[in-house]
Amino acid sequence: MGAAKKRESMKIVPPGKKKCVWMEAGVVSYKLCDHNFDCSTCVYDHGMHDRVARYKEKVAIQPVAVIPDKFTETWVDKMMRLPANRRKCRYMITGEVGRKICPSAYECGPCSFDQMMQERLQAEALPVHARSQESGFELAEDFYYHDGHTWARPEYGGRVRVGLDDFAQKLIGKLGRVELPNIGQEVKQGEVGFQVRRNGEIAKVLSPMDGTVANVNHTLRDQPDLVNESPYEKGWLFTIEPTKLRKNLKGLYYDKEARNFIHGEREKLFAMANDDLRVAADGGVSVENISQELEGKNWAKFVKTFLKT
Repeated sequence: MGAAKKRESMKIVPPGKKKCVWMEAGVVSYKLCDHNFDCSTCVYDHGMHDRVARYKEKVAIQPVAVIPDKFTETWVDKMMRLPANRRKCRYMITGEVGRKICPSAYECGPCSFDQMMQERLQAEALPVHARSQESGFELAEDFYYHDGHTWARPEYGGRVRVGLDDFAQKLIGKLGRVELPNIGQEVKQGEVGFQVRRNGEIAKVLSPMDGTVANVNHTLRDQPDLVNESPYEKGWLFTIEPTKLRKNLKGLYYDKEARNFIHGEREKLFAMANDDLRVAADGGVSVENISQELEGKNWAKFVKTFLKT
């Protein structure tokens, strides 16, 4: 009885998390989505599909000799065996719509509802389900971080949403203007993708991804301080149709690596502040105190150092 309860407790989905479609369909007993339901670029999804495909090939060639496998069908196969009125649309699975049944056998490409949702989601940032603090800076979990202090978040349809991280917005200070790239413009990882202004001073910022700009956050034209107030949600900058998604993601910080990176940047920041501004890095001074001290050449020096421009 105790073992059964333990197994059952392991299947509880933590707050802010969602079941992977493979778990939702019942193919695997427990798997949470860690890729924003962007199955097209998910390593786990690709691996599972490949495993099922290999099994089916073996069965087709030597049905008698094949050793039974635990995974003999994909999540789509499993969902299609359900009655039509129980085939949840993927947007229902993710919780973005309350009730929607899949009308197109999970062929999302030609689906008009999927296209409508894609257009809506292009202009709306997904909510941040979990945040953490590292050395006085906020990090949004399941985001990827560039060493130039921008973030990248893979979303539906393979697109990637981009923004400034909390470290950058605190270092730069209250923004007076955000100059975003044009829709259709090509950006490259590690090269200047846009710039921001504070008190007439300009800070150039690197793009975290290669690709083409698909949409921009027009709200920032009138409310640039949204980047300061909500850097991971309302203050997002633009979305990209990536051209080297997997390669680019390998070049970014994620999870523990991101926390270690921010911790190191904080130490470097206060070391510079102690030398240049005579501010003691004793843990009692916040980065806001430093950003308020920065003007002219000092501001430009600090910004260029940490934004890698």
